[in-house]
Amino acid sequence: MAETPAYQFKPEWQNALDALCERVLVIRAAVGNAWPYHCDPKDGAWDTTEDGDWCGGHWVECLRIVGELGGGQALLDEAAARTERLRPYLERDDMFRGHRFYYSAARQYAWTGEARWRTLALAGAYAVRSMAIDSNGAMPIGTQVQVRSTRIFGRDKVCVDNVHPNLILDWWARTQTGDPVFEQGARRMLDLTLRDFVLDDGSTLEFIDYDPETGRKLRHYTLLGAHDDSCWSRGQSWAIAGYLRAGEALDDPRYIAAGTRLLDYWWRETDETRVPPWDFKDPMLATDPEGVPRDTSAAAVVVEQLARLAIRPVQCAAVRQVAQRVTPMIDGLIANLSVPGDGSDLPAGILRNGCFNRPKQYATRSELIWGSAYLLFALYYLKTGRVVE
Repeated sequence: MAETPAYQFKPEWQNALDALCERVLVIRAAVGNAWPYHCDPKDGAWDTTEDGDWCGGHWVECLRIVGELGGGQALLDEAAARTERLRPYLERDDMFRGHRFYYSAARQYAWTGEARWRTLALAGAYAVRSMAIDSNGAMPIGTQVQVRSTRIFGRDKVCVDNVHPNLILDWWARTQTGDPVFEQGARRMLDLTLRDFVLDDGSTLEFIDYDPETGRKLRHYTLLGAHDDSCWSRGQSWAIAGYLRAGEALDDPRYIAAGTRLLDYWWRETDETRVPPWDFKDPMLATDPEGVPRDTSAAAVVVEQLARLAIRPVQCAAVRQVAQRVTPMIDGLIANLSVPGDGSDLPAGILRNGCFNRPKQYATRSELIWGSAYLLFALYYLKTGRVVE
């Protein structure tokens, strides 16, 4: 008997995909040669960077997708050119090299078949893999990690995020090369994170410092959350996506179960929109829930991975069950997306209510380029039935 599909591509999803594609073209015209970062909804002005910061690869893939879906050769050419512009950052000791070169070089290779992109992506994969702490396998943030609005670095500092950006090139490079170092290294990080970062209730800590010599845990704390024992929702989203991606790559039910457990916590702590507060344990949720910012970009991170699972042709029961959550989560995100005729008087394709850095009051209710990117990626997968890699 044929499996019941995990989703149906609804007309409102097509409207959202069209709006996001249109928004990419508008952003491209607005930022020119710079890299988009976030947009203030009050005046519509884009804050940009000169080098893409941590999410330059996301913008490359946005351009490629819109070019493929009808935006023209100029967008495909620009995606390739921007990938080349990222090459100098290959040697930056930065956890986000995983994202930077996966969403640019690895995807460019899948799309074009050009060997130079495979070489660049593999160089990135081996560079990121070499960051691991020998004593315990943890993947640190790096000595040159780059995220505007934060200042923290070191080979002893590990965050819950790292099961996604630090490992995403492992899965691609494992398939490309067969080198066991990628799977072995990824498993060490995944298992350490389950042991040290995931709490009994399914929530997660954000940061842990380790002694590089012994691998011993020294302290835990937060940088972007409400307090040291809180649960920053974007960190939770990276953990969910990271474990589900590992389960997808390895067909390992332990990692699917881990990702599902983390997502179950998310489900319990959100309303029917499934768009979370910026921190699940913000004390203000008890006294002023309406005053607590949400983070659509966190939900979009999860949605992209659920979409990957949803289009898999063969699914075990556990994967099928978690993949079916893609529909309510996309519907919740689309409720925050401006589309023609919605009465918002906003340009089409703006994903509202992204929260970048609440502790520093930086872009707390904004359009964040990675949030829009992940929703675009998810709708692209669901529309085309494929992931280009």
